[in-house]
Amino acid sequence: MSNPPAGCDEIREWLGAYVLEALEPGEDAPIEIHLARCAACRSERDDLADVVRLLHEALPLPTEARMRGPYSRSPQTRGFTGAVPPWTA
Repeated sequence: MSNPPAGCDEIREWLGAYVLEALEPGEDAPIEIHLARCAACRSERDDLADVVRLLHEALPLPTEARMRGPYSRSPQTRGFTGAVPPWTA
């Protein structure tokens, strides 16, 4: 098995939030660029997406509860501090 390309560790730290669509606008661009060239990270993204899909099927939440949950895009409702990932600079 080959070593993952440079930057995979940083990308993988953000894949959960990426799959949950919990990133702020623009934060996903570096992830998408990386995923376009890294099969290993795409595979991990797909695995995480499968887990999220299975959880939603097993534990469906009313739409209104999802919108108020910890993964809403509103910085006020999820404690956004204004910090951006270091690899976006």
